[in-house]
Amino acid sequence: MKLKYTVALTAFALCSSMSAQDIYKVETLSGSDLNGTARYVGMGGAMSALGADLSTIGTNPAAIGMYRRSDVALTGSATIQPNGQSFYEIDKARGSFDQAGFVYSFKTGDGKGKGVNFANFAFNYQKRRNLKNFIGLDNIATPDGASQSWQMQELAYYNGRGLDFSNDNDCNYTTPLAVTGYDAQMIVEGRDANGNRIYTPRNSMAYNYYRAQWGGIQQYDFNLSFNISNQFYVGATFGVYNVDMHSHLEYDENLSADGTHSIGAYNMNYDESVTGTGFDAKVGFIYRPIEESPFRIGLSVSTPIFYDLTHDAYLYMESPFQYTDTETNKTYDRTAANYTVTDLDYRIRTPWKLNISAATTVGNYLALDAEYEVSRYTGAQVRYPDYDRYDYWSDSYISSVRDREMDKEIDAMLNTVQTFRIGAEVRLAPGLFGRVGYNYVSSPFKKNAYLNAFTESPSYHYSLNTDYVNLGAINRLTLGLGYRRKHFYLDMAYQYQHQHGDVYAFRATDYDAGMSSDNLLKGQDVKLDRHNIMLTLGFKF
Repeated sequence: MKLKYTVALTAFALCSSMSAQDIYKVETLSGSDLNGTARYVGMGGAMSALGADLSTIGTNPAAIGMYRRSDVALTGSATIQPNGQSFYEIDKARGSFDQAGFVYSFKTGDGKGKGVNFANFAFNYQKRRNLKNFIGLDNIATPDGASQSWQMQELAYYNGRGLDFSNDNDCNYTTPLAVTGYDAQMIVEGRDANGNRIYTPRNSMAYNYYRAQWGGIQQYDFNLSFNISNQFYVGATFGVYNVDMHSHLEYDENLSADGTHSIGAYNMNYDESVTGTGFDAKVGFIYRPIEESPFRIGLSVSTPIFYDLTHDAYLYMESPFQYTDTETNKTYDRTAANYTVTDLDYRIRTPWKLNISAATTVGNYLALDAEYEVSRYTGAQVRYPDYDRYDYWSDSYISSVRDREMDKEIDAMLNTVQTFRIGAEVRLAPGLFGRVGYNYVSSPFKKNAYLNAFTESPSYHYSLNTDYVNLGAINRLTLGLGYRRKHFYLDMAYQYQHQHGDVYAFRATDYDAGMSSDNLLKGQDVKLDRHNIMLTLGFKF
């Protein structure tokens, strides 16, 4: 048997309460990889005060003002995930086109006087996030028979009352996960001694979990910057973003009635895509406080990225329990159900970001840069289009409604993210340079953060998944080499990224202790380490 539900959101059919976003998508859309030119990566991304590199267009716009010649550069890379597998067209190693940009530097005078010496215009494409990755867990034992159906059972009640899934109004009080689980016979309806409707979940002995992600976020920056008296540099960047994220999950449980003998496998597949666009603005300055000294300090501020997104998802469940079609009287060995959600529109505003940097050079043989960046996730927002205010001229919704309940989730589950970068470049021989860098990003998640399916936020009314990954801090070590002639240059970089994550296939709680109790399902520690090799070809004129 196969039951199918399809939900499509349009301005004329449904209200804005239908969305399927959570704190984990907020984090994905707010964070970024260490990516860009090989010189930038080789120094750990620490170039915001040192300047004169295309990738600094996104960290401190004033750094582009330090160019005195025009520049064109292209960058490609190869990434290896050591613990990855070939799954759903995701391999351990994959190539990527990461950066392409140019700077046009216009000298306004002799380049040495007071006032504006250079006015620079720049454009740079950069892959902000490369989301290709794989997480796999095999034969993980579950405590006390815990099953994904336990979460379905909890969702089958509203204000202590068992919902009637044959009633559309009752179905509106829960998520499609519970409805689909009921149709797939993963939760069984019954009655207690008082005749009240109750639900009994299934039990499992172990589960397998395989998740592949691909796609990413592309960043397009436009910059205008100025060199004032070779001592003060200012700049502004306008950024445009393209989002194209996809994931595929295959999950199964070995079900058991007594905890010892298997009664068959429960299978669940989940596909999701998030597409859309966004924009932001950045302003910054760099100042050399002592005219005769190369030491400089930098400061930049980035507005939130204003994303306008569309979410599509598909959920399929299949259980080992027989079903008899009452119309045809035909019996099926397994029960299947699915649910499709399409065209869910929503908006995300990422946090503000502040960057402070300092740099200096020693003669013509050493350059040093260090910086600190902070982003407070308490400023992030999830919003939904106001379907009552549609502009037919622009074919869009002119206002949105803020999800105040999601604000509480963000405050409770997400940390302020702090980033430290330090980098050095040394001249090894005429035209040959060596680089080293270190980059640290603190964990975005608080201890015991989880995907809360019982919040009052409307974003969960169409949530189909139960899994989540609490990412740990990132430590990056980078090395680089550069070769420069009068015009042509070639840069190479190696990046090692070390990160752990705790994977939860679902959330199982002590029902008597309340939904805020800890997850009985132990998080599985996974290594998310990556090796990255980059090559940049450039030409200055």
